Amino acid sequence: MEIAPVLHPDDVMAGKVDALRNRAAARDFLDIDAAISGGRYTLNRLCGIAQQADPGFDRGHFAAMLGQIARLDDADDFAPYGVTPTYVADLRERVVAWRIELLEK
Repeated sequence: MEIAPVLHPDDVMAGKVDALRNRAAARDFLDIDAAISGGRYTLNRLCGIAQQADPGFDRGHFAAMLGQIARLDDADDFAPYGVTPTYVADLRERVVAWRIELLEK
């Protein structure tokens, strides 16, 4: 049985924002970062997509969950995804900037 590709990228990203908001695993931070760094999405757009998918989405709660990156270990949590310590340090800085952006709105 063949299954046609029916997922829209926005649906996938809404799921990734929800995953980050709920579990905040290293892969969730990496996926959100790739979407923003790649230029396809902005943080504001991702929040809008998440809110469309879940009217209960709260930017303040999402900002708080972004802070969970501090509990993740470079070697144990990020290294299995093939990213360097330098990349993770830069990612941590970007996530801090995202938190600030969300909290200022």
